[in-house]
Amino acid sequence: MTDAQIAPATDSTRTIAILVYALYLAAFVNGITALIGVILAYVKRGEARGTIYESHFTNAIETFWITLGLCILGALTIWIGIGILAFVGAFAFYLYRAIKGLVRAIDARAYT
Repeated sequence: MTDAQIAPATDSTRTIAILVYALYLAAFVNGITALIGVILAYVKRGEARGTIYESHFTNAIETFWITLGLCILGALTIWIGIGILAFVGAFAFYLYRAIKGLVRAIDARAYT
């Protein structure tokens, strides 16, 4: 999508994108807020279609599912040692994408 094709975003869409990333980062403390964040991303993604924030909601959804998959893989393979690598990878992947997304949302830039 070129700059000429990008629809203007509302401030509330930006705020929700920032909130989703904040919920993701808060999940390191309580665990449950990532689930709230992904639900919010699913709900708001349609509303953000055609704006720079669509990429943020898509990123949040992909980040959630990939991280969950890596954690399940880690739990299933922890007994052979590979699970530890999967958990470390999931942690690094999740943290990187959440921080990068938060910074870009604050700067009003697309995730990609």
